[in-house]
Amino acid sequence: MKKIIVFIILIYIGCSKNSSTNSIPVPNLVLAQQNRANIQGMIVLYDEEGSRQADMSGVTVSIDNSSVSTQTGPDGKWKLDSIPYGTYDISYAKEGYGTGKIMGLYHAATNHVSTIISKSESMAVNSSISITDLIITPFSGTIQAIGISGVHIDPIFNNPSGKDKFVRLFFSDNPNVSASNYVAEVKIKTNGAQAQLNDFNLTTSYFESLGFKKGQIIYVKGHGDSFLSDQYTNPINNTVVFPSLSTQASKTVSFVLPNK
Repeated sequence: MKKIIVFIILIYIGCSKNSSTNSIPVPNLVLAQQNRANIQGMIVLYDEEGSRQADMSGVTVSIDNSSVSTQTGPDGKWKLDSIPYGTYDISYAKEGYGTGKIMGLYHAATNHVSTIISKSESMAVNSSISITDLIITPFSGTIQAIGISGVHIDPIFNNPSGKDKFVRLFFSDNPNVSASNYVAEVKIKTNGAQAQLNDFNLTTSYFESLGFKKGQIIYVKGHGDSFLSDQYTNPINNTVVFPSLSTQASKTVSFVLPNK
């Protein structure tokens, strides 16, 4: 009789634990035994030119706020074994490639059926671009004469291939502008040569739409970036992460937003 009472108490304790979002602890001791299954997905790696890598192994995939992790195989596929039902945030990372997130994944695990993420995630190798200068030139008098003012911005960097690369520019009203301290940012495509003047133009009205004012000093810094649109918002501090930026940024350059 005592054994039966103890068993009932254990079941009651187990069933009284509610599932919690974004955590690995077993949400319910009884249901967890019934509702465990694998979570599976795939991560595709690309080089700096946008070509798919032959070997996509070595990406660490982990469930946030837990010790549960695995790694991708050469085909980029990964599997987390026997995960209890719940809703999870999943992170993935590889040295030289930055990080990525799969947010709020619901894992039903009904009848031990795996949750298969149908859409593969993509990661590009971190940009190797080293911007040596940012050349900023006001619009010509001819253009201004028709009522359009603004600036040309040309990031200068060594580019032996001559192929267009991506650069992300960060703007601020503060000289300490950076990839984590900025008012606005924009991603541009450029070949890195100063001779391409006029390829990238930003009008005064564009800057005004971002909250800047005519006659204001604007500070800008540039990083090389990948061809992927892989930025995401960090759920912990609500900041935007740009995982493929080059480690070396350009020097900070400033200009006065034209009044006309």
